[in-house]
Amino acid sequence: MKKKYQFIVLLCFGMLTNSLQVLGQEKANSAKEIVTKHGLGAGAGFTTGYGLSYRYTPNKWGAQINFAPYKDSETERYSVGLSFLYTLIQNNNTSLFAYQGNHYYYNSQMQYVSNPIAPFNETYKRVSEGYMNNGIGFGIEIIFAKRISFNLMAGFATYRNFSNINLTGETALFYKF
Repeated sequence: MKKKYQFIVLLCFGMLTNSLQVLGQEKANSAKEIVTKHGLGAGAGFTTGYGLSYRYTPNKWGAQINFAPYKDSETERYSVGLSFLYTLIQNNNTSLFAYQGNHYYYNSQMQYVSNPIAPFNETYKRVSEGYMNNGIGFGIEIIFAKRISFNLMAGFATYRNFSNINLTGETALFYKF
């Protein structure tokens, strides 16, 4: 498990170093930049939600939606995230942005209830929970392979309907079009 985290950190560092080198080099020919407003991919975060992700950034302001439904005979789970983005610094291969994330999480599942008086009389009850996580912070977007972008975000968050305050981390991978 430790090697897996080391590999991810080295991969991110390598991509950042490569992106910064490309920014420092002058282009021999002035090819037209690819302007992308839409992104489709996957995201995961405490305040942005997790699952399939769509990002729309027509100018400095943008929005991101994450959604992941899950349902079987015993469990029903939903993650819905809506985040607002503001681009602070934009370069060809990287950008720095501020974000504000809103994540609604709902989980409902059947739970076994033991009866000490009649141990063979099994009963089940449905247990449900739903709460909001909200956060604010900064993120970096690294664009590699012309249309693939990797996002890392970090900041402060309130968890479980404003009952806890702590740090947060978010990530996403997008195909930009």
